[in-house]
Amino acid sequence: MKDLNTFLTERKEEERPLRKDEGKDDQLYIDLMGYYKHVARKSMDTKEANKYLVAALKLGKEGDVSKNAKLGAAYI
Repeated sequence: MKDLNTFLTERKEEERPLRKDEGKDDQLYIDLMGYYKHVARKSMDTKEANKYLVAALKLGKEGDVSKNAKLGAAYI
């Protein structure tokens, strides 16, 4: 019989198909931008906040991020 922890880690998340106007990295980009804004406002630590901003901008240039995700992240 399997242990509960091994059973939960073996389970793979089902990936849903992407829509035409959706990129693979959209959710990660929006999460990074949201966390950047949260850290920048709450902690006032610009160095830590800039780490998340740089990662998000790099993902926006090199990753598969749609225009809609970039526009949505601008309004966060």
